[in-house]
Amino acid sequence: MQQKLVVYSVVISFLITNPVTHAIQARSDKEQAQTVVSGTAVQSVVPVQAQSQSGSNSAASTVPSAFNPLGPNVMCSFLPRDFLECKEPIDHRNNETAKQVKGYGCLRFGGSSYEDVEHTKVQCTVYTDIDCYGARTFFREGVPCVRYTDHYFVTTLIYSMLLGFLGMDRFCLGQTGTAVGKLLTMGGVGVWWIIDVILLITNNLLPEDGSNWNPYV
Repeated sequence: MQQKLVVYSVVISFLITNPVTHAIQARSDKEQAQTVVSGTAVQSVVPVQAQSQSGSNSAASTVPSAFNPLGPNVMCSFLPRDFLECKEPIDHRNNETAKQVKGYGCLRFGGSSYEDVEHTKVQCTVYTDIDCYGARTFFREGVPCVRYTDHYFVTTLIYSMLLGFLGMDRFCLGQTGTAVGKLLTMGGVGVWWIIDVILLITNNLLPEDGSNWNPYV
């Protein structure tokens, strides 16, 4: 009787442990297969990503990038005058036909207010050591038709107040004819002398060549 019980217990234990062992083995095989597949997937994806990145980098190097307003470079046409080498405005000397043919230039120079000053465009080139985006040679609009020579307002006013009766102020402005007449009449017996001082202060007596007073000392 005892031997039968032992046999029965052995058989029952074998029947119970065998399915459990198969289940554990099957689960471990499934996990291993998933690991191998996932590892293969990782190994197959990484080179593709690297290839796509390298391909995009090569494409970016061949295709010119668009202007980025948040980048370090600004448009060349936006640079201030300090970074540009610009030509002087073309002087057409009241020749409207030449200005129409050329398309730009100045018919006259000078003026004391913004409305009196003529504006034109000039050709500018960016200095070689300056980095910017776009064409490095371009036309800049709105350049005033103003020239500066060696005529200084304060110096001319001092000459007019101290030596105006000798016509020194008009000699300095290049008005030789009226300066000689002022010299011969001793400043129009003082009247012409005073009038020229008033004309200088009110900005009605200007250099003969049409240039503006030089603001730089």
